[in-house]
Formats: sequence, C-alpha cells, structure tokens
Amino acid sequence: MFKFFIYFILIVSIGNSAERSMFGAGDLESKTPYGLTSAEKVIIKNKNTLATNEKKIKKVDVVIQDIDERIEGIESLVDGDSQKLNSVSLKLNKQINKIDNNTKLIDLNNKASLTEIEKLNEEISNLKISLSENKKNIESLKTSFDDIATSVNEINKNLVTRAEFSKLMEMLDKEFKQTVKRSSSSNKKLSNKQMMLEARKLFKKDHFTKALPLLNKLLEKNYRPAECNYYIGEIKYYRKKYKDALHYFKTSMMLYDKAKYLPKLLLHSAISFEKTGDDANANNFYTTLVEVYPDSNEAKKASKKIK
Repeated sequence: MFKFFIYFILIVSIGNSAERSMFGAGDLESKTPYGLTSAEKVIIKNKNTLATNEKKIKKVDVVIQDIDERIEGIESLVDGDSQKLNSVSLKLNKQINKIDNNTKLIDLNNKASLTEIEKLNEEISNLKISLSENKKNIESLKTSFDDIATSVNEINKNLVTRAEFSKLMEMLDKEFKQTVKRSSSSNKKLSNKQMMLEARKLFKKDHFTKALPLLNKLLEKNYRPAECNYYIGEIKYYRKKYKDALHYFKTSMMLYDKAKYLPKLLLHSAISFEKTGDDANANNFYTTLVEVYPDSNEAKKASKKIK
C-alpha cells in the first residue's frame, strides 16, 4: 500500500517536471560550486583575486585622474594670478612715474593718485598671499600623487597579470585532464563492486565530481541502479539542481522502496519540491515521511515543516 501511495505522489507531482542534462561536473560558473578539485579551487581563487585587483586599480585610476585635474586647475589659477600681479605692478609703476613727473603740481588729482596707489598696493599684497597658498596646495597635491603612484606600483608587483593567469589556467587544465585520464584508466580495472565502494567513499567525502563518473558507469552496467540513482539525486540536490534531483529520487524509489536511505530520500524530495515552489507536494512528502517513518531523525525535521 505504501509503495502504491509513493508511486501515486511521484507520478502526479514529478511527472510534469522538466528534466535537465545528466550533470555538470565541477561547475566553475556556478555562484556556489560543490565538489571542486584542488586545481578547480585554485582557479576560482585566482579568478576572484584578479577581479578584486582590477576593481582596486580602476578606483586608483579615477583618484589619479581627479588629482591631475585639480593640479591643472590650480596651476591655471596661479598663472592667472601671476599675470594679474604683473598687470598691477605695471599700473603701479606708471603711477609712480606720474607722481615723479608732477611733484610740482600736487592738487586733488595728486591725492586721488595716492589713494589709487594704496589700493593697488593692497591688491598686490592679497595676490601674493593667494599665490603663496596656491603653491602650497600644488605641493600638497603632488605629494598625494606620489603616494598614490607608490601604492599603484606596489599593487602591480603583487598583481597576477592576465597572461600569467591564462598560463596558470592552461597548466591546471592540462593537469586536470591528465588526472581524469588516469582515473578513467584505473576505473576500467575495477569490478562493479569495487566501483560502488569507491563511489560511496567519494560521496561521503563530498568528492562529487569524481563520484559521478563512477555512478553513471555503474548505471550503464545496470549495477545497483536504485542506489546509483539515489546518490546521483543527492549530488544534484547538494548542487541545488532540485528538478534533476527529483528525477533521480523518483527513479530510485520506483526501483526499490525499502532501502535504508528512503527517509532521507523522502526528506530531500520534499525540500526539492519546496525549493521549486511546489508547496503542495512538498507538504505531502513531509506528511508521508512522518507517517511511515515516525521514529527517524528525518521525520522530526519534516514535522516542523508540515503546513
């Protein structure tokens, strides 16, 4: 009766689910990849480091460009102040010459000239102060520019260039292919039973990328298909490919519905339904798990999920 009930739930709830490709071993494009080899982890790490350093350099380039523009603006002000100072000095000299030539004709016009000279002297004094401040600002900006240039040089020393990164990728890819080739060669020498034991061992260590080829090879030979489908479904589940996981869980259960791993299969099937937005079927599987395996740890988790 239980087997018929499980078949009915699976046929109704999973039958219309779209099935994807068999699997994506060592999915480097995934945001949260699982079961990576040491070589694949190095690739991901260097890839992230390269992206971070490029962002830092872009920010530094923007700061340097901003400083260059500020220095150019201040230098323009200094040039303008210098020209203005020269102009005022020429006016002052003209007034002094005018006074010298008209010392005998001191009148109201002479008083006006003296007042203008005082104003010109005051303007010159102010311009000299402004010029001094602008020179200090230029020196300060140049010091900041030198500090930034030093930081950029330091970053460049530690930065992995694209050429170096590409070379590393080629080297790791070559090493990975050789490892796969050796693994494939050794698998041919293993019996079905040995391959199953090795697949279980790799699965327990979360070495999914290495376990998948063995499990698929065993499926081709129709060796313990229920168990192989269960393990492949678990790998898809942990890689968050929930629709694919449901396909393998369904196949495993239909082949053998008395396996020891059935409570976990039911729990992960329910969670997979929930992740794909099928709350109704998720609730059905949680309920079934609690009713059929009430003393299991999975049933305790399922009871908290029942709506």
